[in-house]
This record gives sequence, structure tokens and C-alpha cells, in this order.
Amino acid sequence: MENWKQAEHFRLFSAGSKSGCAVDDHQYALLFWQKWFEAGGRPAVLVSLDFHPDTDPPFWLYSYQKALAEVSDIEDADRLAQKQAGVQAHLLNQMDARDAASVVRQMGRMNNDEQIRTALALGILKDYHMINCMAEHHYGQGTHYLVPETYFGDLSDGMFQSCGFSLEKLNQEDPLILDIDLDYFPRPSFDTAGTVFKTLVRRAEIISVARSRTYFDYLKDKEAETFTVQKCETGCLALLNRCLE
Repeated sequence: MENWKQAEHFRLFSAGSKSGCAVDDHQYALLFWQKWFEAGGRPAVLVSLDFHPDTDPPFWLYSYQKALAEVSDIEDADRLAQKQAGVQAHLLNQMDARDAASVVRQMGRMNNDEQIRTALALGILKDYHMINCMAEHHYGQGTHYLVPETYFGDLSDGMFQSCGFSLEKLNQEDPLILDIDLDYFPRPSFDTAGTVFKTLVRRAEIISVARSRTYFDYLKDKEAETFTVQKCETGCLALLNRCLE
């Protein structure tokens, strides 16, 4: 995993006075959050815009596959769950939120929808607000907001209101991380950004962007053939800079 930055086309960027990063696969945003935390950040609140909810438990897929391989009777749900939980706990115990190398070593076992609850388990995050187009999950920690289909890709105040998110849900004293997956945008819609989105950009300590090219290409509008993930990234970063002018 030493060459993860090259493999992920990791890109640091500046938006006004903010620092940000762009990565190919969303789970690698965790490493950017970790570096900010290691440098002295306090446990943050994450606001994420994504087509998918991306809140599976830490190492869920890897631990499930490992448990299936080691439990002789796969019909024994209790034994399977116990084995899976043991694998998850073992991997988390190898990670230290103040030690980047320990986190990097486990990234090959992490799927692209497990980074948020892994960050919670490590203490990098204290809470999250997941604004997405697929599911309104209800877990013990974190809040999900389901965007109506008519607002997919939208950044207007109307979108935030329609899914139930408001700035009042955020504690002003908590550090904020803004996280954006480009698969949220089926078409160029950056001119829809309203006061809520602009305030999130201004309040964010850091900003992470995931390209998620496979999902982006699959989910984008068919009539938007020329809207590539590269153009989406460029448009997104331009918007972030405009929000900070």
C-alpha cells in the first residue's frame, strides 16, 4: 500500500483558504481525514453528499468473506456473526488514528462504503450527516437524509430542505469535514448551489472529493455524454472556489 497515492491519483487542492483532496475510490478519503486529525484536529462532524449512503460497518465485506471461509456451517448465523465481529475488531485494533502508517496498512481490506463508520470507530469523526439518493438508514449513530429523485445532483437550498437537512443540525463548535462523491452529479448542476451548500464549504475545516468513476459513468444522464468525471471534478473544484470568494 506504499504507493496508494499514485494508484488513487491522489490530488491535494486548495479552495480559498481550505485544503482538500481528490481520490479515485471513496474509502481513501479516510487517509486525508486521518492526516488532518493526526495534525491536531478534534473529532469532527462529517457532512457527505453522495449517491450511495456509504455507511457500512468497518471492514464489513472483508470480514464477512473471511467469516464465510472459516465457519464450517454457514447456516449458523450466530457463529458467522461472532466470527465476523472478531475479524472487524482485530483489524480496528491494528489501527491508530494518530498513526497514518497503521491506517494505510489496512486500506486494502476496506471497501468503498466503509470509510465513514471506520472513522467513527477510530475517533476521527464524532458524528455524520449522510445526504444521499438511495436510503434513509437509521443507525445508533449518524443521520441519513434521502434526496428525492427530482433533486438528484442538486445543491440548492430546496434540495436540503426536501431531504430534511438544515444547518441548525450542526453544532457551531464542532469542526466540520465536507465530503463530496462525484457520482452524486448525474449532470452539470453546480450553478444550483445555494446558501446552505456555500455555508458548508465556508465552515469546513477540510474538503474531500471522491471521483468514483465507475459509479459516475453508470449513473450520469445518458444525454450528458460529454460530462466526464474529469469535467465534473473541474466543475466541482471551481464551485468550491466560488463559494469562498
